[in-house]
Amino acid sequence: MTGFQLMYQAEDDGDCCCCEEGVDELFDEDAYVVLTDTETGEDYSFIMADTFSHGGEDYCVLVDPSEGDEDEMSLFFMKFVVGDDGEEVLVGLEDDEDELVYEAYQALLEECDQDGDPEEG
Repeated sequence: MTGFQLMYQAEDDGDCCCCEEGVDELFDEDAYVVLTDTETGEDYSFIMADTFSHGGEDYCVLVDPSEGDEDEMSLFFMKFVVGDDGEEVLVGLEDDEDELVYEAYQALLEECDQDGDPEEG
């Protein structure tokens, strides 16, 4: 299982590779993150679009900042876990878990659309 070290990065950082035109309108600057693959050391830039809990676990929804069109964005789900060193890391999901988390997130979005607030339902 590959873990990713979570490092936050503000979008106005001069060397940020995730400052595509149009993305700024959809997400606030605090949403930009850089993930470092703990096995290869390679960095990946994403936007943390949302966080939520499901089944006692905490997850985040990541989008590729180069996909500036809101209707065409791919969603990537990752789980928050505490690594061996005590640092918070994100872990990729297996296919089965990814599908369940996607379905739970879609249900949460539908509930928000109906109620306006998922906590009230």
